[in-house]
Amino acid sequence: MPSHLRASEWISLGYFVYLALVAILPRGIASLVRLRVVATSLLLVALIVVIGPQTSVAAAVVRDWLPLLFIVAGYWLPALLVVAPKERVERALRSFDRRLFSESGLARFVEHAPRYFTAFLEIAYLFCYPLVPLGFAWLLLGGFRAEVDHFWSIVLLAAFGCYGLLPWLPTRPPRAFERTCVGPVSGVRALNLLVLDRASVGLNTFPSGHAAASIATALAVGIHIPIALFMLGVIAAGITIGSVVGRYHYAADALAGMAIALASYFLIKGV
Repeated sequence: MPSHLRASEWISLGYFVYLALVAILPRGIASLVRLRVVATSLLLVALIVVIGPQTSVAAAVVRDWLPLLFIVAGYWLPALLVVAPKERVERALRSFDRRLFSESGLARFVEHAPRYFTAFLEIAYLFCYPLVPLGFAWLLLGGFRAEVDHFWSIVLLAAFGCYGLLPWLPTRPPRAFERTCVGPVSGVRALNLLVLDRASVGLNTFPSGHAAASIATALAVGIHIPIALFMLGVIAAGITIGSVVGRYHYAADALAGMAIALASYFLIKGV
């Protein structure tokens, strides 16, 4: 393997090789689906290896932004390897929520919380999709292009650490079982649900990839731009809390996603 690959590219390469290996395991997945995952994963591995030696300005720009493709592919591919939701895991996650909030704790909280706060949580959750590219653009505009690999290493390690567990811990989101905890359906919530319906795999990731990637982004940019740590951190906190209040994720998902983000940050920071 080429030695000129960035650390973030090694992380991506390792992840897609892992998915290809998982896909060939006999786990009740249709052969064509497994072939699709293997072929796509190996195509992405080849792309990483081929673009690594390129030294042109255009190739450098492509390399800088290519991890966005890896995140999207890294989210969709493991979902194809899910046989069926793990009902025992779902029960455990729901039980943890009940112990943490009580049977109707979240509903009572939302009922008495200011409307602007629950609206903020829904708006923040909508930002879980553009937050990573916005954070990366902020890093570049701030003059920290030398930190591109550091940024992507933190974010990709956090995101892949969540997505890679999906074939083994597939669950349905809590909104599939429970009455929504955000009160009347607002326009923003309706938009969130529409986006999830059209752009989501329809499964719950444990740990939460949304929480992990958003917190990792805030940390990876914030270490260089303090105001970004505050602004992106507020949004990341809103995404994490909103994912639970809106029943997009279980509380354990969000907490584990936070842990994954922090672990990725300190691990890469210490390298």
